[in-house]
Amino acid sequence: MTIFDEVNRWEKTEGAYIFSSIIDVSSPVILDYGCGCGNYSFAAANAFGRKCKVYAVDINKQCLEYISVKAKDEKINCIIPVEGKEDYRHDFDSEFFDLVIYVDMFHGEEKTYNGLHRFVMIEEAKRTLKDGGILAVLPFHLSNFRDKNKKKCKYSYKKLIEEISEYGFKYIEKDLQGIHFEKVYSSYYQQKGGVTFDSLERGKFLIFEKK
Repeated sequence: MTIFDEVNRWEKTEGAYIFSSIIDVSSPVILDYGCGCGNYSFAAANAFGRKCKVYAVDINKQCLEYISVKAKDEKINCIIPVEGKEDYRHDFDSEFFDLVIYVDMFHGEEKTYNGLHRFVMIEEAKRTLKDGGILAVLPFHLSNFRDKNKKKCKYSYKKLIEEISEYGFKYIEKDLQGIHFEKVYSSYYQQKGGVTFDSLERGKFLIFEKK
């Protein structure tokens, strides 16, 4: 079994469980923003028996092409690849989504907004989520964040939860673990070798409800 086989199995099992356990909507509309190669888009599609709509958004066209081919191969019609914008905003209507997913999207080194783009993303989640909708955030590299004064500082889950809650979200404690899949698709790590499914970085999903 290859690491890609293990990733595909995760998308159908543990990954699907994450989303089926945080939202009780039979046919939800979902945004996976910064979707990369779409692991969480496919997990969300599997969570709801492919009766949902998943908008997989990324600025990387190669990632979107990969998702399109994989979705076609797996006969998944509910995933809609969408090219993203560099300013982290998008054209979806207000109160459009039941679930917004941000996986490894909050960093401190982004040129746009000097690393403060997460505040734009939180605003967009608040705008586009329906009342009672769910924001699922999986952060990594918490030591590389910047505060609102653009000062680099070490964050914690607690600090990030407080920050997001200030935008009108209610934190919901869930023991859900996500995976950072970047190394699976990185040519650098593939050439370096030693990447196994069990060696992939894990982190805690932070779950919020829009008030």
